[in-house]
Amino acid sequence: MDITQILLFASGVLLTCEPTGAQNDLSLTYRVSAERIVQDTSNYVETRSAEQKFLKKYMLSPDVTCNDGSPAGFYVRHSNSSKTWIVFLEEGWCCYDKASCDERWSRAEYLMSSKEWPETRTGGGILSNNAAENPYWWQANHVFVPYCTSDIWTGRRAEPQHGSKFTFMGSIVIKQVIRELLTIGLANANALILSGSSAGGVGVMLNLDPIQKMLRQYSGMSVHGITDSGWFMDQQPYDIEDEGGSSASPVEAVKKGIPYWHSQIPSRCRNLYINEPSKCFIGYKIYPTLSVPLFVFQWLYDEFQLKNDVGTPVTKQQWDYIHKMGERLRKSLLNVTSVFAPSCVSHTVLTKKDWKNIKIDSVSLPTALHCWQTETRFAKMNGNGNGNNNNYNNNNSNKSSQSRPGRANGNGNGNRGAGGGHNNKRLTKVDRRTATDNATKRKQNKMHRNDHRSGALIHKKRRRHHKNHGGCRHQHIQSCTWPQCNNSCPKLQNPATGEEVDFIELLQSFGVSIPSLSTELGIDMESLVHMDQEELLNLLTQQSN
Repeated sequence: MDITQILLFASGVLLTCEPTGAQNDLSLTYRVSAERIVQDTSNYVETRSAEQKFLKKYMLSPDVTCNDGSPAGFYVRHSNSSKTWIVFLEEGWCCYDKASCDERWSRAEYLMSSKEWPETRTGGGILSNNAAENPYWWQANHVFVPYCTSDIWTGRRAEPQHGSKFTFMGSIVIKQVIRELLTIGLANANALILSGSSAGGVGVMLNLDPIQKMLRQYSGMSVHGITDSGWFMDQQPYDIEDEGGSSASPVEAVKKGIPYWHSQIPSRCRNLYINEPSKCFIGYKIYPTLSVPLFVFQWLYDEFQLKNDVGTPVTKQQWDYIHKMGERLRKSLLNVTSVFAPSCVSHTVLTKKDWKNIKIDSVSLPTALHCWQTETRFAKMNGNGNGNNNNYNNNNSNKSSQSRPGRANGNGNGNRGAGGGHNNKRLTKVDRRTATDNATKRKQNKMHRNDHRSGALIHKKRRRHHKNHGGCRHQHIQSCTWPQCNNSCPKLQNPATGEEVDFIELLQSFGVSIPSLSTELGIDMESLVHMDQEELLNLLTQQSN
C-alpha cells in the first residue's frame, strides 16, 4: 500500500463521522440551531449593551410564510458605525414532493415552521460582532434569515397544492426581507453582501441577480454574493446498493422540486436551459450567467455530496470515484474569478467560530473575502464591470454591440454623426465629413487640456488603489489531490466521544502496517508513533507530492 492509498484510507473516517452534536439523519446535520451558533461573547473589543450582542427577531407579514403557514422572518443586529449589511441564508436541504415533505415535517418541524423561534440569537463567523473572530465585518449590520421553506430559497407557491398542506415561498421571503431591511437602514447602505451555506449557498446564486435588480435605484450600494458549500456537481452517483433509503439523489430531488415549489429561476440561466431548469442549481452552470460579483467557497471533498453520491467508502473503486469527483470539482472552479477551495472533507464554514483558521498558502478565508469585496467595490465605483469576468456576459455584450453598430461610439445616436444630431441629415457628404473632423479636433483639444489638469490626480488614485489592494489574489484552489492534505482542515473526530482521533491509531484501524510506513518514510518507529499529527501530515504531503 503506497502513501496515497494510506492517506485515502485515513481520510475516510471523516465520511463516516458526523460533526459533534449532529444527528444520525443526514439532513439534520445542516440545522443551524441555537446550540450550533456561537455563544461565546466574552471577547468584545469595546463595551456593548446586552441588546447589541444579539440579533433581534423581526417577523414578516402573515402572507409571507414558512411551510406550515406560520410567518417567516429574520434576525438583525444594527450597527451605527457601518454601512455594510451582511444577509445570511440558512442551510437545511429540501423536500420535493408530498411524501418527502411529510417525512421532513415528522422529524424536523423546526425546518418548516417559525413557531419555536427564539426572540434573539447570537451569530458566529461572518455574523459575529467579536473582532477577534470576525476581523473585517464585526461592526457590520448582521442579518440571519432562518430557513423554513424547504425549497432551496426558490419557491413561489403561496397556496398548498398536490394534496399537500405546505406552501413554498423561499424566493418571496428573501425579497420581502430585503424590502423590510430597506425601511430600517439598508436604504442608506453602501454595500450588501448576500451570503449563505449549503442550500442557502445555492439560494444565493439563484437570487443574486433578482436582488440586484430590486436595488437598482440605490446606485451607491454595491451588491456581492458569497456561496458557501453550495457548489454541487451533477455527476452520476456511484453505483452502490440501496441500504433501504428512499430519498432521491440531490439532482433528482431538484428536478422533482422545481415544479412542486413553483421555483423562480434567474432569466438568463432559465433561457439558457429552457428544457432543463435544474441545471441552474449547479454552480458551474449558473455562474457564467450571473452579473453580480460572486465569491465561491467550496470544500473540494464536500461531505454532503460525498455521502449522497458515494456513501461510506470501503472499496478502492469508491475511493477512485472520490478522487475523480474532487478533480472534477477542482476543474469546474478554474474559470471562477474569486474562489477559495481547500482540499478537505467538510461541509459549510461561514458562520462557524473557527472559520478564520481555514487557510490556503497562508491566506485565511476572511482575508481572501475582504480583499475580494474591497477590490470589486472599487471596480464598480470606477465602472470596470461586475467582477465575474464570465464568458456568457462577454459574449452577449459582443452580440449586442454587433447587432447595434450605430451605438459603437456610446452616444446612442446611430448614424446621426458627431456634429449635429438629426440636422446632419440635411448636409452634403463633404459637409458631414468636415463637421465630423471639426468635432473630433475639438474633442481632442479638450481632452489634451483636461489631461494636464487631471492626469496627476488619476495617477495618484491608481497608485493608491494598487498600494492598498494590488497585492490581492482572488483565486485560491488547493493543488494537492487527496482529502485532508491541508493542515488547516477541520480535525478528525471520534463520532462517539467528539475527541480528536490519534492519527497513528487511525492508520492502524485501517490495517496500515506502521513498521512498513516507518520504513517508507525513513523514520524510526518510536519517532513515528510520537510524532505530532500536523508534522506527520506535513511529511506525508511532501512524500505524496
